[in-house]
Amino acid sequence: MGSYSLIQVVLSGFFLQNGLSPGFIGLLLLCSFSMPVYLNLSFARGWTRPLWLMPLFFGYFFLSSLTALVLGVMWGVWWTALHLKVFSNSGKPSGMVQFYTVSATWFMILFVVLKNRFRGPRIRERVLPVETLAPELEGLKILHVSDIHVGIFESDRSLARLRSAIESVSYDILVFTGDMIDRKLSEIDRFLRFFGDLKGRLGVFCVLGNHEYWIDGPAIASRLKDAGWPVLENDSRRIAIGNHAITLVGISDPSAEESGLGGPNPEMAFREVSRPAGDVVVVLAHHPMLWDLLRSYPANLTLSGHTHGGQIGLFLSGWTLASPFYAYDLGLFSRMGADGKQWLLVNSGTGYFGVPVRIGVPSSLELVVLSEKESGPNEG
Repeated sequence: MGSYSLIQVVLSGFFLQNGLSPGFIGLLLLCSFSMPVYLNLSFARGWTRPLWLMPLFFGYFFLSSLTALVLGVMWGVWWTALHLKVFSNSGKPSGMVQFYTVSATWFMILFVVLKNRFRGPRIRERVLPVETLAPELEGLKILHVSDIHVGIFESDRSLARLRSAIESVSYDILVFTGDMIDRKLSEIDRFLRFFGDLKGRLGVFCVLGNHEYWIDGPAIASRLKDAGWPVLENDSRRIAIGNHAITLVGISDPSAEESGLGGPNPEMAFREVSRPAGDVVVVLAHHPMLWDLLRSYPANLTLSGHTHGGQIGLFLSGWTLASPFYAYDLGLFSRMGADGKQWLLVNSGTGYFGVPVRIGVPSSLELVVLSEKESGPNEG
């Protein structure tokens, strides 16, 4: 809340310098602070949230943060020029100069946002080395889809593009790691209309995300099962391939516990799971922090989403808007577990939460190729 408050102070100074009345600025401050306070209380106490409130808040947060960043850079350049005497005449940037600079930045960002929206998801292939992988599983392909958020930000055209992108990939198993819909139960009908008949050579599997549980987890799981999709909530499914197998394990999201519907239970999920030499165990867990619960379990790979990679990142730096909030924000992570090397892949997802903006963090489909070869996957 401290950084948000600082942003509002910077924005107020900008508006005041450009001639807006103190009364208007006071009203803006009242509204800007009321939104996060109400949202926090609504989550804590179960109050009803208007459908338009979260997009409004995150849209405002994004634009105000961008404005504060541009102003900060501008004033930083002026301060540096003044103290290092780079220029002979380092006058303060006028209100008009600030206004035009901010406006130009907004238009450039808008161009990038629109370009990303109409481009469709990036398909990223990663070769994942698995120790003692059986020859029968060599080259097995898993297509990982996450966080579509079918709702107000996804048009039929964008969903059709996503469907086409999925169909353009050759895969053996198709998995969805939650947040398939956004805010209304009726959105599951639209989701199934576009994706319900997708097939994989070895099947289609999914787990629910926090948005499904916020809406109605049991009802959504029932609809998915009726469509023929196994919903692996603290459950597993073994797929035999020759003399070996790949086992998919689903871990329920922490929001299931908040909804009074159980929550993550690795012990239950792994109750029938073993990993003989040559076999592979892949975990589906919407929230990447669930990986912390799995070190003692035979899990070669965990596939997650949830973070969206913050939807905004600094190009080539590895930093995203999710980095301050999540230890596992985006991409590939590894560690040694009780049963050998373990991997976590956090998908940036294909949809949007809060504001329909992606800058530096494109929407993605992750294609994982299992291999015993130690060529290694791309980090990040």
